[in-house]
Amino acid sequence: MPPVRRVRRLHPAASPYPTDRRAEAKSDHASDGAPPAPATLLPDDVLFAIFSHSSGAADVARCAATCRRWGSVVAARAAAICRALPVPPPPATFLPHLALGVFFPQHKNARAGARLRFVPTAAALSSSYSRRLLAGPITTGSAVVDLELDLDHARPVASRNGRVVLQLRRAGCLTLCVWNPSTGAVSVLPPLSGEDYPGTDYACAILTSEDLATGPLSTSPGFFRVLVVYERRRRSFTTLRCYSSDTGGWGAEAKKPGDKISGRVLRQLRPAVVLGGVAYWSMRRAAFGVRLDGGTSLSSPATMDVCSVPYQLKLLRLNDHMVGVSPEDGRMRFIVMGFFARKLLAIDLFTSRLRQASGDQIDDDGIMVNVQEIKLPRNCVPNNVKLRWFGEKSGTIIITAGETGSSTSDVFAFNLFTGSVEKLAQGVSNHECRNLYGYEVIPQHSLRP
Repeated sequence: MPPVRRVRRLHPAASPYPTDRRAEAKSDHASDGAPPAPATLLPDDVLFAIFSHSSGAADVARCAATCRRWGSVVAARAAAICRALPVPPPPATFLPHLALGVFFPQHKNARAGARLRFVPTAAALSSSYSRRLLAGPITTGSAVVDLELDLDHARPVASRNGRVVLQLRRAGCLTLCVWNPSTGAVSVLPPLSGEDYPGTDYACAILTSEDLATGPLSTSPGFFRVLVVYERRRRSFTTLRCYSSDTGGWGAEAKKPGDKISGRVLRQLRPAVVLGGVAYWSMRRAAFGVRLDGGTSLSSPATMDVCSVPYQLKLLRLNDHMVGVSPEDGRMRFIVMGFFARKLLAIDLFTSRLRQASGDQIDDDGIMVNVQEIKLPRNCVPNNVKLRWFGEKSGTIIITAGETGSSTSDVFAFNLFTGSVEKLAQGVSNHECRNLYGYEVIPQHSLRP
């Protein structure tokens, strides 16, 4: 009988990755039935490529929690992974809990200068955002809290996507800073002085990575742009100017085509909203928009263009209307406030869908929302009720109302999604209400600070 031949064990093909010899020896001699340890260690570059192609931040966080080595790779290359991840889609509806309160400058007495104040909403008092936002503990006697900031005489001029633009009090120049109250990050912009000084009458808007989700710079952490519109009185035209955080400087002035917008009108404009990368301000007969094109790399600075979206109705006063956005369908909303029988306060929402970049629109039927829970002050007339701010993420509208002949007003927060009304403050000076801005944070699933 011929001898039995044993089959020769074939050696596996060499792996392109380094192997752990100790893991192989342990798996060969293990006798306790435990599963063998992994025999292949992926290089950091391969792990980085895998993490960068994850579907979102939640998947990256789960990978980082798998083991210490994966966590170190994520920590070492967090910025690059963040830029490579897909931008999360905007929420399909308003999220009321994102609205945390209002900012405004307030004078304690006639001699003291104005100090930046924050009035939180009731829901924000117990949130983690509010605990990070307020430097000191909240006293039970008053909901108005001083902010421990080294920003004397600062006043808010814009507030969007978790950031607040503040104007610092500097003689002979315009100095703005961008502040993220949730993280404490502050970026002071180069001052505009001399021939570049725009004066005190201007409109300001801030655009963040959520608005400009194209190109490598717009998705980098901390990216933002500040847009300023002001009047060149000596030259009789309206000027546009943009600051980009990637370049750290102001771009060249751009002349607005068409008619000039006076400084008095610019001073009265309500806060801008952003839709499709275009910042819109509400004016009397149309929404004035500024589009920022290009600027996706350091070698191609942003260029500015203007557009106009006519209203469906012929509106009269700037205090009675402002522009907003609709998250579920990406439409612009013309928010109109009025009274019925001089007693019932109502808000109408007229929408208009934009057709790409042509500027044409399709007007739809309006939606009326009755605001019955607002307890207006006595002798309050329509002229004393004003729309101040609209939260694009939360759907919250800030309204002020005061008595006839009074120098103060009460501050209310009305949410379009829930229909709820909250009285935030009372007895706020009408002069201080001109610089009253709401504050809301971006959804937690976004990685943008």
